[in-house]
Amino acid sequence: MSTPRWYFLASILVALLVSLYYYFYALAPLPGASGRTLHGLLLGWLGFAAMLGALAYSARRRRLGSAMRWIRVDADTRRTRKENERKTFEKLSQLQKGTLRQADRPRKQLQAVAKRIIRQVGLGRYISARAYGSKRDGMRLEVRRREWLGRLEIWYYWHLMLGCLSVLLILTHAGFRFDNLIATLAFVCLVGVVVTGIWGYFVYRIVPPKLTQVEAKAERTSEELLAELTEVTQEIQALAKDKSERFQTIYTREMARPGITFPLSWRWLHGPAEIQRDPQRPDRFRLIADEILGDELEDFRHMVRLIFRKEKLEVLLYPLYRYEYHLKVWLSAHIPLTAGMMVFSLVHIVSVFYY
Repeated sequence: MSTPRWYFLASILVALLVSLYYYFYALAPLPGASGRTLHGLLLGWLGFAAMLGALAYSARRRRLGSAMRWIRVDADTRRTRKENERKTFEKLSQLQKGTLRQADRPRKQLQAVAKRIIRQVGLGRYISARAYGSKRDGMRLEVRRREWLGRLEIWYYWHLMLGCLSVLLILTHAGFRFDNLIATLAFVCLVGVVVTGIWGYFVYRIVPPKLTQVEAKAERTSEELLAELTEVTQEIQALAKDKSERFQTIYTREMARPGITFPLSWRWLHGPAEIQRDPQRPDRFRLIADEILGDELEDFRHMVRLIFRKEKLEVLLYPLYRYEYHLKVWLSAHIPLTAGMMVFSLVHIVSVFYY
């Protein structure tokens, strides 16, 4: 069973346990289901702990880069480790090919052999291997790089599970009644955080595969396309440097008025962009070429070719721009709601104990 399904089933199980606990707690001979009773305080603290647990994912993600800076290795160690990694992956690849020929190979045996290969070269702290599959469908070997404090994917599913469970815990904590303004505002922010979090989950699930399709079509990764776009832009700037005033004017105008634009729109959230082109640009370049001095004409033609190449790269990178736009819109809602949730929750907790 896949990791998301395990966490989904675990969330349902915990939700059922919380509901059963609340059911018997609400039927107990107490002065009504309330957050100020012992059971209500317990559910409230569990809900707040779930919020903090969900926030831990954000801290983990932000601290990953800075934590990695503390790992210092010299150049020789790095080269040795790279060579060991290459040999290890070659051996694991051969092991996988042999497994495909031997479909009845036991899973534990395959995993033990993979771990022994990794351990022999001293990479057990950096690489892990896991065998999965069945004799009928064939065994597969999954090789992963170990991550600081565990895989980020696992943290992400904990983030989702705890965030959703916190809504149920807070509802049962309040006895499904909200008489306090601060508590109500905190709960509204919490629901907003969960709703936007679900939206972000679908963004992460839907958009990156589309980027992969684009990369496969372009036969380059998005990072390579961005690097090429930067190189082309820098080359255009270098061509325009130390040229005549007329050349500089044309360069400034054409770079400020691109031939292809993707106007930002809310439509990007549910449909493709309306690409706006400048149909007069090719004819304008032909007319301008007559005004360029002879010794600069070849450089001008080269700049025109680079400008059209830049436009082509921008069209290929459109899905990446749209993905970043989705993330910006999502973060502009998710982060303020998270901040409001924590502020109102802390004010509510302090006010309850103070008064």
